[in-house]
Amino acid sequence: MDAHEILQKAQDLQAAKLAAKQAAVAPLAELLATRIRLQSELAETEVPYGKAYAMAAAAGWSPAELTEIGATEPAPRPRTRRSKDSSKAAAAANDSGTEIPAQAAVNA
Repeated sequence: MDAHEILQKAQDLQAAKLAAKQAAVAPLAELLATRIRLQSELAETEVPYGKAYAMAAAAGWSPAELTEIGATEPAPRPRTRRSKDSSKAAAAANDSGTEIPAQAAVNA
């Protein structure tokens, strides 16, 4: 066996291993794509589900009754708050920006 035949045999082995790996991952790739699509669809239902759950609770359904019919309590949505301090800090920053040139003019 010469060097060319040995290299060809090595390439054939590598190609066979790669083909086997690709064949083994194909079902996983298809299922992964399906999972990603379904998770995205599920995420799109979170806000309307939370609103519908709140409406049912407001209509008099207790959490225990809703649990009995299979409705789980929705995950709380994160709240973002604006504090009065942050708007004051922004205003102060804007004010301090106008004061510096005036002070520089006085010192000049």
